[in-house]
Amino acid sequence: TLHNEEDIRRKDLREGEKVIVKRAGEVIPQVVGPVLEEGQARGPVFTMPDVCPACGTPVERPEAEVMTYCPNGACPARIYWGVVHFASRGAMDVRGLGERTIAQMLEKGLVADVADLYSLTKEQLLTLEGFKDRSADNLLAGLEASKAHGLARVLFGLGIRHVGESAAELLARAFGSADRLMAASAEAYAAVHGIGGTTAEALAAYF
Repeated sequence: TLHNEEDIRRKDLREGEKVIVKRAGEVIPQVVGPVLEEGQARGPVFTMPDVCPACGTPVERPEAEVMTYCPNGACPARIYWGVVHFASRGAMDVRGLGERTIAQMLEKGLVADVADLYSLTKEQLLTLEGFKDRSADNLLAGLEASKAHGLARVLFGLGIRHVGESAAELLARAFGSADRLMAASAEAYAAVHGIGGTTAEALAAYF
């Protein structure tokens, strides 16, 4: 919930303070409010940065949205978290590919985007800290196994704005292949039952 600056202000959450966290919905951790002791000095009020802390690009907050974004596709933080999301259990579920390994890969220039994961060699993996023959073989096997996942998992893994797991499933069923999906128009996306205009425009812009 901490992507929402208005929610932070409404709950009066301050930097450096302890907070109460509860389980909201199925698994999402939600910050309820601060834990304050009598007479405790409050921390500074949080303000959303004007520029991305990772790359210095001015941030954007689309109208009618609560989230603030870095619009720079080459931002190192966006690339890093994009690969982390792609490899996560809900997306491509690449076994053996954790956040630390991804950070090393990017730092060494072994990958620049998610596509590069599938051209990694054992020799490259052995240059990473903590990798031996077995761990390198296991990661390569995990990458190979992830190729068996369907279009919906790939689409969700790409991290396209407004395309969650359910939207990815609807689009995969409607279009059947990546080629047809990429060639379609915003109007064609919006014609899919359950896909709204905002998601359709985001897909069109992405492709």
